[in-house]
Amino acid sequence: MKVSVKVIMTIIFGVVMSIEPCPAQKKFSFKRGKEMLKKAKAFTEPEKTVEPSKPKSEEVSKEPSSDHHSAKKRKLTPPDVEEQIRNAKSAYADNSYTEARFYVRQAIMGIELKIGYQILKKMPETVLGHAADKANDEVYSTGAGFAGMSISRSYPTDEGTIQASVANSSVLSSTAQFAVSSATMAGYDQNTKVTRYKGYKTMLEVDDYAGYKMSVPFGQSSVFILNCPICESEDQLLEIADLYDIDEFKTLLGEK
Repeated sequence: MKVSVKVIMTIIFGVVMSIEPCPAQKKFSFKRGKEMLKKAKAFTEPEKTVEPSKPKSEEVSKEPSSDHHSAKKRKLTPPDVEEQIRNAKSAYADNSYTEARFYVRQAIMGIELKIGYQILKKMPETVLGHAADKANDEVYSTGAGFAGMSISRSYPTDEGTIQASVANSSVLSSTAQFAVSSATMAGYDQNTKVTRYKGYKTMLEVDDYAGYKMSVPFGQSSVFILNCPICESEDQLLEIADLYDIDEFKTLLGEK
């Protein structure tokens, strides 16, 4: 590439010098020759390109988009009990027993959810000065009747979440009763204790990280569970438990 530039420069100088300019044109011819040499050099050498800097308006913003929506607690309405019963009757009359069973289960689910919301209303709205997070109240039912229903309410704190639950489930109740019986036979343990609370056999547990826990099986297939990570003592746990009327829960659930 350097050889080609020299050759072209020599040719151009020869052409320029071979022309005999008049004195008035000498200055102009010399200037013209320099411009031609400059153009020839630019033609034979690769052009260097410089990327333009990004204008500030085109810089990508790191701030979150204004279209972002915060999470909201959304719930579906429970089954309409009367409607499900009508559907069950119609399906049964048409000898469509599978459909009839489906609508009966939906009706049971609707009834259990109503019971669950009644129990929630009986739970305290504050515990140790901490308000309940009602947006996260939970009522769950499988519609199988006394086999899978649970109600829970939580009370958030800076040190942990207090949670109270009532389960109307033969499986959970049997598990709690077995735990109470096993703890009774195992004898005294610094972290586990079986006592009586309002006439019910109750298991108390304590853990350095999880805090205190209380499990109270009642009725034929129900259990009340209280978790308190911020409780400082067993007495404080029992004081909180007094805010929940287990006998009333038992009545609402139809337990004996």
